[in-house]
Amino acid sequence: MSGTKGYVAAPGMQSLGSGKAFSKEVAAMLKSTQMFGDFFADENELLAPYMLAYGAPKNVIVFREGERTGQMCLLVEGSLELFKGDDQGGHKKLVEVRAGKSIGEMSVLDGQPYSATAITASPSKLLLLTRDNLQRIMEEHPRLAARVLWKIGNLLSLRLRQTTGKLLDFL
Repeated sequence: MSGTKGYVAAPGMQSLGSGKAFSKEVAAMLKSTQMFGDFFADENELLAPYMLAYGAPKNVIVFREGERTGQMCLLVEGSLELFKGDDQGGHKKLVEVRAGKSIGEMSVLDGQPYSATAITASPSKLLLLTRDNLQRIMEEHPRLAARVLWKIGNLLSLRLRQTTGKLLDFL
């Protein structure tokens, strides 16, 4: 059940492994993330073959603002920085993302372009869930898919509430 079919990694990213033996390692990586830390071991083991595991040195672009690769990224080790293009053709740093966090959840759901550019700020290990693999989970493991979608929905709701709170500070 290889999850890499049709996927082309960003330049500079190296596959960390694949196959059944590597799935146990991926399940452990999933357990270390905020999103999947409270999943049962058997759920993470079911989810593991659908995840793509990569390593990347510092300054690798994981995805670019405006791209439509339709993947969610779980940062297992290292750090990422998110940048947003400005009206003058430059980029402004939005935030630094630490290990255990995720980015790109909206794109994996709706397939729309990314709203920011993600660049590794230090050597990093990443797990990617593509839109195609999320679709496969929905077809092959509907209960697991419901749990994954519930987690993504809760995370997006939390971020929207935080953004709304920050917006109120500016009004």
